[in-house]
Amino acid sequence: MKPADLNLLLHLDALVTCRNLSRAATQMGVTQPAMSAALSRLRRLFNDPLLITGQGAVEVTDRALELHREFGPLLETWRRVTAPRDIFDAETPHTFTLYASDYLQFAWIPKLVSALDRETPAVRLRVVTARPNHGLAMLASNHAEFVAGYYPTPSDDLRARPLFEEPVLSLVRRDHPCLREEWTIDTWLAYRHIDLAAHTRNYSERLDLQLQDMKRKRVIGLTLASYLAAPFTVAETDFIATVPKSVAMHFSKHLDVVALEPPIELPSVKMSLYWHERYQTDPAHAWLRHFFFNRHQILSA
Repeated sequence: MKPADLNLLLHLDALVTCRNLSRAATQMGVTQPAMSAALSRLRRLFNDPLLITGQGAVEVTDRALELHREFGPLLETWRRVTAPRDIFDAETPHTFTLYASDYLQFAWIPKLVSALDRETPAVRLRVVTARPNHGLAMLASNHAEFVAGYYPTPSDDLRARPLFEEPVLSLVRRDHPCLREEWTIDTWLAYRHIDLAAHTRNYSERLDLQLQDMKRKRVIGLTLASYLAAPFTVAETDFIATVPKSVAMHFSKHLDVVALEPPIELPSVKMSLYWHERYQTDPAHAWLRHFFFNRHQILSA
């Protein structure tokens, strides 16, 4: 019996992580027909369909997931010991995909892109808009090479490193009735708040847990999925929004809103960068991580 081609395991990994034939082919650097042929061979080898297409979505079979888990450690070891040791050439055009919320696109991306454009214009970023319930799954499915945000419990196959922290301020409209009162926690909680569910809602949960420990609670008048939409709503209502300082200070100069220190000490907004273990030894990926963290002090908000 002819032994199986071990390269098929790399094709299996790409198919399960990407869940899309064309994306898997791109990841492997092969044509779509070649990836389709590899899928056919895998199906015969394991006597299982592995990927099933139906109603516009691709489903992965239980058998495919079981095989992926079993062979995962072997594949990661193989990638590590066979990874190219050469240095990434930043003069060669290369595009990285980064998943980030509108807040990060406002507060961090401009600084990052400015530095990249000055020094390595061949390296480009493709920023994918954050959506609820996606986040770190974008790394597992290989839809993005980096995710920026705050996830307190990433899975074991992900790497993470802090980017920056930023304090928060409260925003109210310029003629808000609270400005005629003493600015206390009672005043702050007497009005309805905007709950910011942008990206993961992690910060709002931390804020509400702190209030719960104090036996206090916000009244939520509106839930928004965008930090940058909040100041516009604040300008037209009596709602209060608690947002990162950079957002509050910017819009207090351009809208009829006032930025105030919260009447209690609140946690800062923490941002980190996440990537999948599969890219840990990739020269291009390592180069950009080095750029993020070592070569340019541009990450403080």
